[in-house]
Amino acid sequence: MSDAPPRSAARSEGALGPASRLPSRSSGEPFRGTLPPEEAPRVLDVKGVSKRFGSKVVLDDVTFYVPVGEFLCLCGPNGAGKSTLLKAILGLLTPDAGAILVDGETVEKGRSKIGYVPQRKAFDRDFPATPLEVIVANVRGRWPLRISKDERELAMGVLEKTGASALANAQMRDLSGGETQRVFLARALATKPSLLILDEPTAGVDVGGRAAIIDLMAEISASDVIAAILVTHNLQAIARCAERVVYLERTVRAWGLWSELSSDRELSAIQIGAGDHRTLAMDGD
Repeated sequence: MSDAPPRSAARSEGALGPASRLPSRSSGEPFRGTLPPEEAPRVLDVKGVSKRFGSKVVLDDVTFYVPVGEFLCLCGPNGAGKSTLLKAILGLLTPDAGAILVDGETVEKGRSKIGYVPQRKAFDRDFPATPLEVIVANVRGRWPLRISKDERELAMGVLEKTGASALANAQMRDLSGGETQRVFLARALATKPSLLILDEPTAGVDVGGRAAIIDLMAEISASDVIAAILVTHNLQAIARCAERVVYLERTVRAWGLWSELSSDRELSAIQIGAGDHRTLAMDGD
């Protein structure tokens, strides 16, 4: 899939122990480490994307790509443009400049190939629903009054994959943070996406739940079929799951293997653990 070191090596270096130093560079200069081969089939291609709200530039010439089977972590401080970029990828807003392709198609045509796992805080816990209904509604595109046998089998299959089959008929409002995120991961997988976007999936989840979600993400990361973007400040999740990292501060400040970024003196000072970003209900970052 890539000329880069194996994923296990890429994750263990730097994040868990010493790594070789990178060449020095002037402060503020974007860092480009080991990138995916340009000829690799791309699930996501972000080309020169810019966006402003009034006089505020939120995204400035953002460019990167995600090949088939890669697990990419998107990091950056609050206000860096992560929410705005996700909205653009999901087709919720139109960039002022640049283009985004999903499986080689425009966002309008390709967004059905994206599975999205929201932040837990974006979920209305007062809404009466079961995990089965939530999953079938996402597949149908509308709320199910009745669930067919085939739909039930599909929903139970993805719940089984995320370890949540016992929760199928529970009320969403009664689930813990970790259980809720297992259901939303199953919901995203039910549409058989080419690209999975995980938006701070461990935020607001207890320690045990976070560990379980990271385990599930690590399984996804091992796949050579589905590509994923994880938006997170969780260093354990990055070290465990990431093949590459894009660090965003309005523009792409760094892009490369996590071992490369975590071993660089300037980049290691980045405060990745500064808290989660705003939900997609907001108008900007």
